[in-house]
Amino acid sequence: MKDQSVLLENSAASMIHQFDQLQEERVHSYRLLEEGHKIYLSTGPNYDFPTFRKLVHEVTQDFKRISEGIIAIEKALRTDGHTSVADIMATIQESEKKKLELTAHLQLARQMVAECDSGELEKNKVKELRTELGQVVEEINDLLTELRYELHNSE
Repeated sequence: MKDQSVLLENSAASMIHQFDQLQEERVHSYRLLEEGHKIYLSTGPNYDFPTFRKLVHEVTQDFKRISEGIIAIEKALRTDGHTSVADIMATIQESEKKKLELTAHLQLARQMVAECDSGELEKNKVKELRTELGQVVEEINDLLTELRYELHNSE
């Protein structure tokens, strides 16, 4: 019976490792999106939208694949009785969704600032979105720390 328990823990550890890898891929995808958006803005006022749209499509496919992988890990952990870890992962997923929405809004706001010379309203919106995005990133980091503590306590 103990051997089965060790196997389950190894399986959980393996799933957590997969989760970590997927999170790293997500961070990389965000970097690609951010760099691509900077390049896109530099092509203004006649923006190279087709190139940026292609990048957004590719990154969106990556985010979808990553999200599906994390959802599968979360379900497997829940099935194996690791509900607290699965709950934290689900909360991370929700926060990541919020982060992606805020990132898209921030990119649109940045484009508006680039197009408006004296756009104080747009500049304030960018500042507001950056603050909100920073809070979501902090929330994600706190959840990742909580996930580590939960794993450590369950060993």
